[in-house]
Amino acid sequence: MNLTIIYTKKSFPPPPFDQEIGMMLYYRLLYEGEHAEIFPRARSVVTEKRYVHRRVGVRSWRKVEKVFSADNQYIVANFSSLVAEVPADLLNRSLGNISADTEEGPELDFVSSVVTTSKPNEKVWSAITQHQVDGRVAYRVRRNEAGAVWFEWILGDQYLPHDDGRGADIVWIEEWGNGDRKDRFLRVERQRLEAEGLTIQQLVFKMDGDNVGDQLDISQYASDYELDIPEDVELPDVNELLCGMVTNDETLTYPRGRSALRNIDGLQEEINWTITRDSIVFDKHGKPKLAIPRALWDTVASQNQRDYGGRFVRNADLEVVSYDEKSGAVPMYITWDAKTQQSFEHVTRLIKYMLAISKTSPQAAGLEEGKGESGVALLYLWIQSVIKAEAIKDKFDAAIKAAIRKCLILENAIGGQNLKITDPVVEWGELLPKADSEKDTEEIEKYAGGVQSLETTVRRMHPDWSEEAIMAEIQKIQDEQAADSMNPTFTQPPRVNLGGS
Repeated sequence: MNLTIIYTKKSFPPPPFDQEIGMMLYYRLLYEGEHAEIFPRARSVVTEKRYVHRRVGVRSWRKVEKVFSADNQYIVANFSSLVAEVPADLLNRSLGNISADTEEGPELDFVSSVVTTSKPNEKVWSAITQHQVDGRVAYRVRRNEAGAVWFEWILGDQYLPHDDGRGADIVWIEEWGNGDRKDRFLRVERQRLEAEGLTIQQLVFKMDGDNVGDQLDISQYASDYELDIPEDVELPDVNELLCGMVTNDETLTYPRGRSALRNIDGLQEEINWTITRDSIVFDKHGKPKLAIPRALWDTVASQNQRDYGGRFVRNADLEVVSYDEKSGAVPMYITWDAKTQQSFEHVTRLIKYMLAISKTSPQAAGLEEGKGESGVALLYLWIQSVIKAEAIKDKFDAAIKAAIRKCLILENAIGGQNLKITDPVVEWGELLPKADSEKDTEEIEKYAGGVQSLETTVRRMHPDWSEEAIMAEIQKIQDEQAADSMNPTFTQPPRVNLGGS
């Protein structure tokens, strides 16, 4: 029984990943707004046939059929991107400081360097968005010759886990050459847990179209294309993979996750088509039409028959016209009075259905007023999106901690260090914005109630302050508290009557 993935003499990607990756590509087109590529009705308006008059002589015209592109007529109101980006927006503003779970020591400096190199705060938005679109996102740990260690996010279709859960392949396609004749190669980084520890292999295969050919010698491949490819390594006593995956809405039947855009593509197509259909009608009938008397039309058409050999009327023929003095018939413009309210209401209903299915608050789409008098009121307005974002936050919190922990493991295994392997501390702030006065009041109440330290209070009230400014503020507060304790306020007891005095 093969517990790893076999690539040779097979199409890529291999089953069962081929269907999953195919759906990822579909949902990426949906997210990017390339709906003309995936929706059948969009393709029906890509080209149109119209009959036009083409001059074939000095005074002769001929009716011909002309096919032209009408891409601009298909309107894309892409609410699918909103579904994927709302959780990313909320969590992007929420992710705070990441540090080692210690006040001093080499672990503190190492984790700080990993965070500086990895830039998780800058890249978390793109990772969460891709996680929502693809249904999963992956990460791996890296180390260069200079000794720098970091982790990086990779696409879900590049991470292929092994069936037994003790390994994974990170795959990508490399192309070399110019023009259309490029050589394609499949690169594989295979991580596998064995009895002795973790093994990491670098593999390369020649590709012919979508089919994988024979395996090539990795050293020769690196030499031919002047690549710096790491050598295969065995890391004894390492009992976990140096890569991982974050899944979205996984089930027992879909353990590798599902896209957040599932079940809404049909509604998205109906929204696009409804707006497109109305715009086509408006384009054809919304412009004022010039109506002329029949006698005038016959006069102009007859003149064109004599001049050009065909009975037709052009706008240019009517720049100067006559009118019937007896009947008073003159040219007039006809305007079309369209009733659009029903169509707009239908689109609004479809958008609300889409948001409900995708667990997105209507306030996020601007369909309902999204402001509250306080942070609590705002929370209840956005509760649906907040609940969804909280679940995603828990997964990315665990993933970031695991990735940095794996960086510690790699440094100990290759760098010869003896760092303590613990999860870092990842701070998350509020998902929704609050007024500064409201946040300050909450922090002061926590400190006064004895459930939060002075240092934590100062840090949360002034997140943009430097370390020196924070410590100086703490010392100033402590000095003032000490001075107040040296000058107590005495309260005189109430006067009472003793005996008969």
